[in-house]
Amino acid sequence: MGKNDFQTVVVGGGAIGSATAYWLAVRGQTDVLVLEQHTTGHGLGSSGDHSRIIRHSYHDTIYGRLTHRMYDNWARLERESAQGVFVRTGGLDIAIDGTPGADIIDNYRRVMASNEIPFDTLDKKQLGERFPQWNILEEEVRATYQEDSGLIDIRRATLTHLALAESLGVIVKENTAVQVIESFHGGVRIVTGDASYTADKVVVAIGSWVDQILGPLGQTWNTTIAEEQIVYVRTPHVKDFSVGRFPVWGWHGDDLFYGFPTYGEVAVKIGRENLRRFVTQETRSPDPHEDETAVLLDFLKERLPTAVGPVLYAKTCPYDLPPDRHFILDFLPGHPGVVVGNGAAHAGKFAGLLGEILSELAVDGRSSFPIEPFRADRPALKDPGCIPDFTLKG
Repeated sequence: MGKNDFQTVVVGGGAIGSATAYWLAVRGQTDVLVLEQHTTGHGLGSSGDHSRIIRHSYHDTIYGRLTHRMYDNWARLERESAQGVFVRTGGLDIAIDGTPGADIIDNYRRVMASNEIPFDTLDKKQLGERFPQWNILEEEVRATYQEDSGLIDIRRATLTHLALAESLGVIVKENTAVQVIESFHGGVRIVTGDASYTADKVVVAIGSWVDQILGPLGQTWNTTIAEEQIVYVRTPHVKDFSVGRFPVWGWHGDDLFYGFPTYGEVAVKIGRENLRRFVTQETRSPDPHEDETAVLLDFLKERLPTAVGPVLYAKTCPYDLPPDRHFILDFLPGHPGVVVGNGAAHAGKFAGLLGEILSELAVDGRSSFPIEPFRADRPALKDPGCIPDFTLKG
């Protein structure tokens, strides 16, 4: 080790931070510290709960060209740890013909075809034959099924990355909140409530807390926090919605509804991208909103009626949203020792790959992956007059 205490300090021990720590150790760094403000595996940020959808289907090639390596990295994690974190369920995307959602499905097909990903196109009759759980009232739908879609057990994946990192010598400190990061010639200083550490590089992967830490360093964008919600429903038809009989899915209507087969709980999980309830770290709450629960249950009653049952539980989760809803994977402008990793509330599936990318930035100063669209100095992050657009378009 050189004059600094550590080669790299990772701030944030969630899905992305844990993967970064693992990849730093894999790449040969022997002095790595992870600082997590809560306990590892906590449910207060973006890395809690049982499941996140993983899929090749994406609206834009800037993400589609990364999905092969995304899957490879999860397979590597499972091999190295002998732990299961990926469950293949198949994935279904549905929209009504003639709606904007149908255009999203077309984009999915275009991106997958360009990446040589096989998929099935389903009309209303074929959808009903393969997945009779769906109640389709309209004349025609546009549906795509991709067999490699599934779910990542995000909490288990986070803890597995941390366990492997620790086995390779990484130090993990829980309940250690970072108060200040300072740049100096030759490194960075990370100040917590009871200690101060120096490092060659710091990787900041703290989701919706990022503005509090990087704002004083001149961060040029604001991160909007949306309070989203999921509901677990105890369907009496549990066999019909089990893995192997029912896929992960997305319904592309006026809003994006999405869901999972029974996993983690003996219940189906449903959510939607609401993006209407904006909060701060001080005002957000884990308590569910009755109106949102009602919207989700109404969707089930209309589209998946046999999934309807008593609510097991509902809870909120934070979406951390840059102005253009794209990842941020770069050095903070003006601070060559500060690496930023933000997943824009759709990175759970990519966490294992983003950890590799961020480790490359910290060790090599550049990445071998095509991450130019995720620069921290792009116009949407630099222009104070930029009008935020949080629409992922699928």
